[in-house]
Amino acid sequence: MGRGITPDNKEKYMPKNIFIAATGKDIGKSTISFALIDKYREAGYEVGFMKPLGQRWIDSPWGRVEEDVVLMKKIFDLPEDPRDMNPIVVKKGFTEEYLSKMIRPDLKSKIISGYQAVAEDKDYVIIEGTGHSGVGSVLDKSNAEVARLLNAQIVLVVDGGIGSSIDKLELNRTFFEASGLQVSGVIVNKVLESKASKVEHYIKKYCDSKNLHYYGLIPYSPILSNPTLGQVIEEIEPEIIHETGERKTVIDNFVVGASTTAEFMEFMQEKSGNILLVFPAVRLDLIMAIPNLVNFTQSKDLRIHTVLFSGKHRPSKGAVRTLINHDVNVLWEGGETFTVISELSSISIKTRAEDSSKIEEIRERVKDGIDFDLVDSNIKPAKPQIPVMVTIKKQMGKIWAKILHRFRKIKQFFQKYKK
Repeated sequence: MGRGITPDNKEKYMPKNIFIAATGKDIGKSTISFALIDKYREAGYEVGFMKPLGQRWIDSPWGRVEEDVVLMKKIFDLPEDPRDMNPIVVKKGFTEEYLSKMIRPDLKSKIISGYQAVAEDKDYVIIEGTGHSGVGSVLDKSNAEVARLLNAQIVLVVDGGIGSSIDKLELNRTFFEASGLQVSGVIVNKVLESKASKVEHYIKKYCDSKNLHYYGLIPYSPILSNPTLGQVIEEIEPEIIHETGERKTVIDNFVVGASTTAEFMEFMQEKSGNILLVFPAVRLDLIMAIPNLVNFTQSKDLRIHTVLFSGKHRPSKGAVRTLINHDVNVLWEGGETFTVISELSSISIKTRAEDSSKIEEIRERVKDGIDFDLVDSNIKPAKPQIPVMVTIKKQMGKIWAKILHRFRKIKQFFQKYKK
């Protein structure tokens, strides 16, 4: 349907560029981006997506690209080349290489070129940032600089809370403002339902005081906030001793078996959902307690879904057989329990194309929390973009100027030396 692209106005027509920024890592930029794309496509609009700087790349049919780009490409069957959607992949060593070069790579032209490919014939382009507002500064391409470069208007996402959330909003807002940009509005994500009304009241009050639009509040979702078994396996890379074929299942809680058997049993009675247990393979007392625990919890919303053994020694065949008989996934990571727990805690929760339960959760719950009409009414079409060739010519001119300057310095040195 679109907003009116015709062969006559195509050259002048520019989409609405919405830059999804956040106050930190793993706040929910990808979730919000997904919801916006899904909503606008439902309404019949042509929508593009890009993540100019990608830090979490994966190997894909298109080479190494940002995992969020692969998600959007697959779910929405977007026609654009992922290498345009993610023009800069920050691989290991990229930053050091960039900083050490006398003539640095022209990242600006790559971003503009990628954007122009993505934005062609689009009504909206959703541009996802990386980390907080200042991330990318070391490459001279902070989120603020990229938003300015692409003439995008900023929606700032913050996690649920009051004091710390407002502090983070103000810190990031002022960074954008110092770069000559205005934040359009705020979305609050991962808010506990018991605190939703209070959080909304104070965040709205903050927004009013800073002339920001309040675009919505999204309740905390265990499904979106916890990893699937598949993600645990991919991130930790343990030995898989037995698997029940449930990698898409969301793990609700990690529990460490560091207490006595009696204390462990009592503690588990208070838990619910799919549980991943972590304890050393030598704790035979806990292994033998699991059948009783499984029988006890059959009438409850609790399942011992996975046991991740730690320690130098693999679990015994008898222990593994006991767990298999009770439909438990069995993994082994040969390290100290503390190290294994640290690895689990550091998993960056991301939605992948195969995570059907997470995608359904975004479509059912997240979209209900955003005032899309208010967002749309406050985002204006972008101004015409500077042609990328013009940018390249300017950059080449600067490079040649640097070369000539250094050449003159060297010439002056030798002339002085001869004298």
